[in-house]
This record gives sequence, C-alpha cells and structure tokens, in this order.
Amino acid sequence: MNQSLLITPRRRDSNPLAFDKPTLLTLVVASLLLTETFSGALRYYFDMAGVSWLLYLPKVACLIALGLELLRYRGWPAFWLVLLGLVTSSQLALMHGAELANIGFSVFIYIPLLFGLICGRHVELRLGLLRRIIGFCLIACFVGIALDMLTSVPWKGYSYMVGEVELSANRSWAFDDIDRIGGFARMSTALSVMIAIYSLFIAAFIQPRVLRLMLYIAALIGIVLTTNKSTAAAYVLTLLMLIVTAYRFASATAFLVAVLVGLMLPMASLVLSLDPNAANNGSLLASFADRLINSWPNFIEVITREGWGWWGAGFGAVGSTGKVYPVPGLELLSIADNTALYLWGMLGVFGVLLYLLTFPLMLRLHERGSRLRSALLPIVFCICLVAWATDVLEVSIATLFLGLAISHVLTPARAPSNNLAAQRLPELQHLT
Repeated sequence: MNQSLLITPRRRDSNPLAFDKPTLLTLVVASLLLTETFSGALRYYFDMAGVSWLLYLPKVACLIALGLELLRYRGWPAFWLVLLGLVTSSQLALMHGAELANIGFSVFIYIPLLFGLICGRHVELRLGLLRRIIGFCLIACFVGIALDMLTSVPWKGYSYMVGEVELSANRSWAFDDIDRIGGFARMSTALSVMIAIYSLFIAAFIQPRVLRLMLYIAALIGIVLTTNKSTAAAYVLTLLMLIVTAYRFASATAFLVAVLVGLMLPMASLVLSLDPNAANNGSLLASFADRLINSWPNFIEVITREGWGWWGAGFGAVGSTGKVYPVPGLELLSIADNTALYLWGMLGVFGVLLYLLTFPLMLRLHERGSRLRSALLPIVFCICLVAWATDVLEVSIATLFLGLAISHVLTPARAPSNNLAAQRLPELQHLT
C-alpha cells in the first residue's frame, strides 16, 4: 500500500484559552441545578447579605446562552412557528388585562425549557460532567431533608421583598400536623420533583441492579418524607413502567394512559358529584378531592365564562405570574393544578395539542439508543404523571429536563468519530 495515499487527520494543538461551548453550557446547567437545589437556603443567605439578585444569575446566563445560540440557529421550522404563536398569544393576554410584567415573568419561568430545547445538543457532549453535578445535587437533597428533620434551619418560612413584591424563600407548611420537609429547596413540592428526576437520571447509568434498586428505595423514602403524595405516586408508577420497557406495546399503552388520564381528570371534575367536605376531611386524598371539587371546576368556569376556550387567556395570563402581578378578575387562573388544564387555559386548543405531543416524545425516547435515552424516558414519564395534579411547567428542573428530552429526539444522531476512516478505507485499498 502506498503510504502517501493514507490521509491522517492532524491533531489540533490544544489551546488552554479555546472556547469549549459544550463545557461552558454544561456549567450553565450546573449553576441552574445548584441554584434550584439550594434555592431556599440561598434566598435566605443572599437576602441577609443584600445580594438577593445573585440568585437570578443562572437564569440570566441561560438567557444569554440561549440568545447567542438562536443567532445561528437553523433548526426545526416548527420551533419558529411555536415562538410566533407565543408572541400572538402574548398579544391576546394583553387584550385580556395582563401587563408586560406578566409576559416577562412568564418568559423568565420558561427559560430552562427553552435552554434545554436549544442548547441540549451541546450539553449531551458532557454527560460525564452532568452526571457528577446531578449526583451531587441528589446527595444535597438527602442532606437537606436530614437537616430539616433533625434541626431548625434558619430559612424555614422566610420571606423577603424584591422591589414591591414579597417572595417566599422557603414555604413552611404542614399536612395534618406533619411538617412538609423542604430541605435546602424552596418548598417540598420542588424538592420531591428534584429527587425523582435526579435519581431516575443517575440510575440509568448504574450497572449493578442492586445499587440501582437501593437508589430507587432511598429516593422514594426521600419523596415520602416531603409528604408530596402526587410525586410519590408518580415515582412508584414510573418504576413499574420501567419493568415493562422491554415490551413496546405495553410501554406505548402506559405512555398513552399517562397522557390521557392527565387530560381527562379536569373533565371528570365537571361530571363527578363529590361531597364538598371531602376536601377538608384531612384524609390522604383530601388535596386531590379539593382539585376535583374546587380548583379544576373554578378554573374551567373562568375560561368558559370569558369565552376563551378556543384560544386561551394568553401567554402571561395563566400561572404564578398572576400571583406576582395580579390580573384583575383572573385570580383563579394563577393555579391550575393540572398541566393539561394549565396549557388549555393559556393557549386554548393549541395548548392541548402541545400537551398531547408528550406521547410521541415518549415513543421516540423508548427507541433503543444511548443510556441518555434510558435516563430521559422515565424522567419524562414521571413528569407526565406529576403533571396530573401539578403545574409542572413552572418547576424549573422539570422543564429543563423536558427541554433536554425534546432536543435529544429532534437532534439527528451523531455519526461515530471513526466513520470517515471507515468510509475512506475501501477507497484507499482500491488504489493500492
């Protein structure tokens, strides 16, 4: 063989000042994960130091990275169509009484989702670093639970002012005289969702089944200690789903049921006749009964009364933005307690269509592939179950991983690094 015909790629000289986009974006994700994991404690100590604005730097970094990436973004045309729809929906919200502050706050809420969607393909290249960060955050969640149970943490129930808006650093509340553990996080709901997501992600990369089982048990105990029943039930159902992942039809059935039940529950609240006292009897299902009796019917009544069933109230008129910047007459839209209902109230029938896309997303993730898919599938499934009784799109960690999952299934598979050599070898052999 003529050695001169062999083309050997020249290795680039390493430059310590070279711009490593995947690592930088993964560090941005790390800052967001750490901030959300320690949100309650950080809000307290930052406010004590008079630098509470530091808490928002990770989302600002996400926004900057997102903006820079969009300048060169040549991805899916449907993405730009969705953005155009959100702009139109924002105009609709302004017509319905919302202000620019409501829209801006809603954009702020969805920054993690957009970041994961646009920048996720780069973050995937640093999975090792991401795993270590998530592992640390999971350990921190367990430590936070222990501290909250055994000691009196100073950030418990603390609130502070940002301008004229009062914000809660850590919500102190109880269920049937049992303290709802929040750990380092802002509230128990966020903590339970983080434990579920972190543990499902880490478990996908653990080979020994015994260690994986031990992690699942530890995570479930942690979730139960937060007294968040919906997340605990969702986690158990997710573990059961993992048992049947080897069977495509059974898995697809589980995905479809998870999506449709979340859509049908608010509808059921309109036809079921329940005892109003069931929402206040202190039972395990009291909060769920409250949703069936009060939350969901009241939310639906506002939307239908205003005639917004087709197009929704608009982007910025639904969700927690209404708590921070109240919209007169739409106070009941600040909490939907169901993600399908939340999207319908905001975007109308288009919101329902977006919600239903969760089903094909899980089908794509179920296709055999990398371990990352094995991590993202149970996470998306668990988020879908939590969404039955939660506005999960306002939980930053959940939306971040949802964005990463969407990015993963829409990004073409990367060719192995040795593909070029494999393609050129027959040509070189033919020339010799």
